[in-house]
Amino acid sequence: MRVGLVAVAAVLAAGLLSGCGGAGDTTEGAGKGAGAVASSPAVKESAAPAKVVIRKAGFEDHEVWGPHAYVVHWELTNTGKAAGNFYAGIDFLDADGDVLGSTGITADKLGPGKTARGDSAPLPAEIGNGTIADIRGARVTEVERLEP
Repeated sequence: MRVGLVAVAAVLAAGLLSGCGGAGDTTEGAGKGAGAVASSPAVKESAAPAKVVIRKAGFEDHEVWGPHAYVVHWELTNTGKAAGNFYAGIDFLDADGDVLGSTGITADKLGPGKTARGDSAPLPAEIGNGTIADIRGARVTEVERLEP
C-alpha cells in the first residue's frame, strides 16, 4: 500500500512539475537532442487514444529544470473524438538501453485534434537504478486517458 501511495505521489508531483515548463511551450521543428529518443510503438492506449512524441531530449541548461538538466521536450495530441485528460509515462534509459527510472506527464482538458507541448525532467528520486548523469535516452512507455 505504501509503495502504491509513493508511486501515486511521484506521478502527481511529476505532473505538476511538468506543468512548470508550460504545456504551451512550442518545440515545433525541434530535432532530436543528445541521447537516444524513442516513441514506443508498443504504447498502451485507452478507448480515447492520444499520440505522444518526444521532440527533443538531452542535457541542457534550462530556466526551470536548472543547469545541465536532462530535459525531455514532448507533445501530446488527442486523437480521440472528445476532449480529455491524458497521462503519459516516460522511461529514462542508460547507454545499454536499461531503464534507470521513469516519470509522467499530463495534458488536461485537451480537445480533439489539439496538441499540448511541454518539457519535463526527472527528479533524482525518480532515478533508482543509476544517476541522472547516466541518462542517454528516453522513451514513451504508456498513454492513458484519465477520467475527470
